[in-house]
Amino acid sequence: MRLPTLLLAAAASADQFDLRKLEIHRDGDRLRYSYGDKDVSPWHDVPFWADADQTLVHFVCEIPRLTRSKLEIHKSVEGNKLVQDTKGPHPRFYKYSAAVVNYGAISQTWEDPAVADEHTGVGGDNDPIDVLQLNAAPCARGAVQRVRVLGALALVDGGETDWKLLVVDADDSSTSAWRTVDDIPRDRVAEARDWYRLYKTAEGKGENEYGMGGRAIDGDEALRVAVGTHDLWRDWVDGKAKCDFDGEACWK
Repeated sequence: MRLPTLLLAAAASADQFDLRKLEIHRDGDRLRYSYGDKDVSPWHDVPFWADADQTLVHFVCEIPRLTRSKLEIHKSVEGNKLVQDTKGPHPRFYKYSAAVVNYGAISQTWEDPAVADEHTGVGGDNDPIDVLQLNAAPCARGAVQRVRVLGALALVDGGETDWKLLVVDADDSSTSAWRTVDDIPRDRVAEARDWYRLYKTAEGKGENEYGMGGRAIDGDEALRVAVGTHDLWRDWVDGKAKCDFDGEACWK
């Protein structure tokens, strides 16, 4: 366990963590993060909460809207750099279409495969909880934003729970009036719901499914789900659970 990083994570509460000090560096086709003079993990060292009142969370942009290249937080690479996803030796891109939302993850979360979700009845997908950021402007790849959780969709992918939080950039005035899931234009939710149900069909796979008939839960319940995955992440960091990826232990 990397004691310095976890000390940073513990010390950097929402009112102490200064997002302006977080820097992103390109190492070839990978993105690496630093805070001050220390290399840090976007998964473990950026606090879950993004404000002192615990109403906002931190979102890491992995796949900007209108792009196809699949960069993801790599769970077993040192520092959890953002890495181009591959299938064998080949980089992976969305075949179905370019992304219709800004996609990424919430820091300090984990969906545990060994814990059945109360909404779907099946375990998690072994990843940080996913985010569908609904602002029109594409996020910068690798950028970390403060976001407001408005709702969530309970996607079930390959028999695993793969929550999709519906969020907006808290610092974008264009969506400042969106405070609940009912404030999101219905066609925007429908577009995202349908895209993530169908996108793997372009790879010759079946459609994904949704728990609760595809109904979006409200912001309070969605934030409770997110906090639950933050608790599961903490259990793993504390050695109470096990995380492996591609035959290697997840890096922490």
